[in-house]
Amino acid sequence: MKKAAIIGGSMSGLFAANFLKKINWDYSIHEMVPEPLSGRGAGIATYDELAKLVKLTTGYNKSLGTICNERIVLNKQNEVISKIKYPQVFTSWQYLYDVLQSNIDKKKYFLGDECIEILKKEKINTLIFKSGKEIQADLIIIANGIRSNLKKIVDENKPEFAGYVGWRGLVNEADLSEKTFDLISDYFCFVLPKNQQFLTYPVAGIGNKGLEKGKRRINWLWYKPVTIKEYNDILTGKSKKKYEHGIPPHEIKDELIKNLKEEGQTKLPSSINELINKTDQILVQPIYDLKCKKMVNENIIIIGDCAFTARPHAGMGVTKAGFDCYDLMKCLDNIELENLNHALISWEQKRMKEGIFLVERSREMGFYIKKDETIIMPKNEIVLDETAVSIKNIKNYPNKSSLFN
Repeated sequence: MKKAAIIGGSMSGLFAANFLKKINWDYSIHEMVPEPLSGRGAGIATYDELAKLVKLTTGYNKSLGTICNERIVLNKQNEVISKIKYPQVFTSWQYLYDVLQSNIDKKKYFLGDECIEILKKEKINTLIFKSGKEIQADLIIIANGIRSNLKKIVDENKPEFAGYVGWRGLVNEADLSEKTFDLISDYFCFVLPKNQQFLTYPVAGIGNKGLEKGKRRINWLWYKPVTIKEYNDILTGKSKKKYEHGIPPHEIKDELIKNLKEEGQTKLPSSINELINKTDQILVQPIYDLKCKKMVNENIIIIGDCAFTARPHAGMGVTKAGFDCYDLMKCLDNIELENLNHALISWEQKRMKEGIFLVERSREMGFYIKKDETIIMPKNEIVLDETAVSIKNIKNYPNKSSLFN
């Protein structure tokens, strides 16, 4: 039986394992983190394409989350100043992760299993782990994210800082005032201060009844431009330790949270400030993007955010990872190992086009989130029409007509 070793046990790795399973490839998943992964409540916009990918690979046919039928823009006075109809399901990172993980063999998923090196000798690749373990595989799939320590084997491009950060949090619907609940709970909601973007949407709550209205949670994000000095200050923790790319929640300085709330009072409607003030743990993440030049080196490949990371406005990270793995399944089905590299090059050509397109599109969508007062903000309707939409609604998306061929 042909075997693939998958480095990284998050969304990309799970999609890869599930699709390989469908074509009778053996697989093993190696995740460096020792504890079960958690998305810390991160929300995910879903589309018909993502739902179909999940169904194809796992058979899961239930709703992936909670639905919003309309998108709105609020002004500082809590008034709806723009609205469009766009039915969409939102889910949580954890919910989708659990669906994908439930369909794989748990004995093939290894936590605390860090791959530190891949040795190439002729057509044999050996994976070396921190524990001293060594394994070999016919195909190696590097799926351990934008900060991968191994992706340089395939591509040496590095992430680029976008010039802004995303503050975010989660609030239980049940904790909201009646006025705020009625205003935002059923909507994909936007506020657009100068050079910034704030958005909210409902995601599943905790427990079996977490999709019921009133028992869900509201996910919020606030994208704000920063100077390099501000960037470095955000990544310097309470302990004075300077973090390189992201900061643990417990290390975020109280002064930064205080300043965030004070800025909210001047720029955001009271309903949105209520969300910020009722968030138990506010998180922050610098925004980066990544565009690789290649995805294949013989029988080693990179997928998901390891290859292309688009800014979050496109809302395509998980869907793109799913298509990386769906197309991989199609190219590997019934393939003989001597033809593996040729098949992977064909796969790469298709995936590169889509990855490049999404990174460029997401950069265009976030053009106004920067420290430049001369920038003219986009019209509300453009933001509503373009943010986190289905591939079928994205103009000029490559290979659109053959997504599921």
